[in-house]
Amino acid sequence: MHQKIIWILVLGTLLQPNQLFSQNVWTLDACIAYALEHSLSQTSQKHREAISEERWKQSKRDMLPTIGVSYPSYNVSFGRTLDPVTNSFVESRFVSGLSGGLSSSVMLFEAFRKWHALAYQKLVYQSSKFDAQQSQYDLAFKIMDLFNNVLFQEGALDILKEQQAVNLLYEKEIIKKVVLELNAKADLYDIEATTSGDALEVLKAENALKAAKLALLQEMNLEADHITIIQDKAVEFTPKSATEMNLNEVFNTALEVLPSLQISKFNVAASEKELAITKTELYPSIRLGGGISTSYSDNFRDFSGSTIPFDEQVKNNQSKYIGLSLNFPIFNNGRTRSSIKIAGIELENSKTQLKIEKQRTYKIIQELLQKNEALIAEEALNLKKLKAKEKAYDIAQKKFDKKIINLYDLQIASNAYSHTKIEQVRLIAQMAIQKRTLDFYKGKFILPTLAASN
Repeated sequence: MHQKIIWILVLGTLLQPNQLFSQNVWTLDACIAYALEHSLSQTSQKHREAISEERWKQSKRDMLPTIGVSYPSYNVSFGRTLDPVTNSFVESRFVSGLSGGLSSSVMLFEAFRKWHALAYQKLVYQSSKFDAQQSQYDLAFKIMDLFNNVLFQEGALDILKEQQAVNLLYEKEIIKKVVLELNAKADLYDIEATTSGDALEVLKAENALKAAKLALLQEMNLEADHITIIQDKAVEFTPKSATEMNLNEVFNTALEVLPSLQISKFNVAASEKELAITKTELYPSIRLGGGISTSYSDNFRDFSGSTIPFDEQVKNNQSKYIGLSLNFPIFNNGRTRSSIKIAGIELENSKTQLKIEKQRTYKIIQELLQKNEALIAEEALNLKKLKAKEKAYDIAQKKFDKKIINLYDLQIASNAYSHTKIEQVRLIAQMAIQKRTLDFYKGKFILPTLAASN
């Protein structure tokens, strides 16, 4: 019986991605993989990552010069109009003709502002990838918790149903004995009260199981009315003792692999670039620009009065320019200095947040290792207690059959045995989550995929 209880709960923690699942039969890895593929929050996270990537790409394109084209224009004027050819006013319809041009400019110097902006957008994009990864891990652990809760509720329901079945058998025996006047009617009333209580507890457990499965389905974003968790062969679960895990080793590994810590590191680097970008406003900027334009008009005529040909006008009417512009900041109400000061404070705040994240991670690992050691000890002691309660219940059954004890004493032994079994199920469920959580901080937790689960 003990192995059966352990089997029901442990299988969810040790199932591998190569196990199959069908429409309504799922492993833990299959549940996680499906949720990662179909969660709307994950889709939204991918959109944010794509936006960050596009901003980074645009910061690269910002290094290129800008080119503008003034489209050919054709203007017709009526009434009194200045003729640009004769430089005199005319009273009739006037066609100014076609005109157009091409211009370009490039920033020669702005204190490396664009280089800093390029580096900043790259850091933001890299941070967004870790942000997406952290979101995936958060969802995976939520699914894991819900999955193990389903397993726990199933285990508890099995135990209660088993107890109910035993008590129903006792009820049948007591009814027969009451009819034969071998037992008092008080015994019948007691067992009826017990079986009624069992029915209520089973109903509560069934409702709790339904609620647990519904929560899992909703988090997976799976459109189904029911979900069945696959049950594999029995697997021995022997978690590593916390005393064999070095706190500093786990923490040092976590510093390199945890997405949340990588995000904090990138935030510090991004804040440094923001400060550098803000400081560029103190320096002058130099821009090089140039352009060419030309025009054509029916009003341009030669000495014979004929309109000058199009190609000749385009060539003769060309206007070219090239120039440098210098912009030197002198005074803007102290706004630049204030922005630099704010950026510096934000940088210090980012460094503080990184320290807070490291400290939080260290404390979490401390608590995990301590809890892991406590769970191992509790599970071992509860297993001994479970064996003792089983023996005590067996003895109580024999004594009841021999009328050495009454039904009340038997129920006390039965309830104690059932509660100990449920406690064992709870401990195993917690140890399952504990193992995966420690694997996450040690960099050994790999997110499953639907392709691997098939």
